[in-house]
Amino acid sequence: MLTHRLITGPVLIAILLLLLWWDETIGQVSLGMDSVILPTGIVITGLCVLVSALAARECVAILKQRSINVSLPILTAACWAVLLVAWGAQSNHSYDLVALLLVLGATWFISLAWAVRQCTVDGATSAATATVAIAIYLGGMLSFLLILRDSVSAWWIAALVLIVKAGDIGAYFTGLSIGKHKLISWLSPGKTVEGMIGGLACSAAAAWVALALLGSPTPAPMGMGWALLMGMLLGAAGQCGDLTMSLLKRDAGLKDSSNLLPGMGGIMDVLDSLLLAAPIAYLLMI
Repeated sequence: MLTHRLITGPVLIAILLLLLWWDETIGQVSLGMDSVILPTGIVITGLCVLVSALAARECVAILKQRSINVSLPILTAACWAVLLVAWGAQSNHSYDLVALLLVLGATWFISLAWAVRQCTVDGATSAATATVAIAIYLGGMLSFLLILRDSVSAWWIAALVLIVKAGDIGAYFTGLSIGKHKLISWLSPGKTVEGMIGGLACSAAAAWVALALLGSPTPAPMGMGWALLMGMLLGAAGQCGDLTMSLLKRDAGLKDSSNLLPGMGGIMDVLDSLLLAAPIAYLLMI
């Protein structure tokens, strides 16, 4: 399993870096005599659309283990609609609250209608509630990447991912080598206090390197001390996101969200730590 993880991880990172390079360099497209300026973050938006659809499928399967039957098309459409609202946000990063509420309200009522399509109310409320909650969890958290991209380069989005994943890797190998004290044994038996500390240290180091290579993501210069603090905060958010997904999987009696990625589980097993870190990054970098 570790061998598969060591292969799958670098492949995913290489694909991500290639897509982010494309997002950073893409600009004007020539159509005959005219040039069309493509919107900022169009590649990242497309990536989030794809990832949210794959993650929604896994979340539907997880909920089904608890007899909560959610419509995959409705959930996917809701995630895409939330992402679309974020993509259309104004340049001052104000989230269109009215549009967001309309999307979530429509999701609720459409989900209720779908749940009672066979003239029974069993599970209707839980299905509609779960659909809205997962739409916020997936579409809402991913949307912070789109809003953040409007102010920072695609390379800082890459740095965010690497900072969070450095924490995951550091926690895994530190816990594997010297971990003795369980962090939350009833929720995630494999995680240790030593692993958590090692993960935070790796995230801080990754943020320090990112600042040295990319410069400050904020209008005001960011010092190395602030970079280390930002790395630890993002690392802590990533670990909390990982524990959140562990809770959902354990409640459903599952070890992984799927077997899509060899050695790593499913999309949600990779995405979980980033979902909570994205809004923290937005607050720190804007």
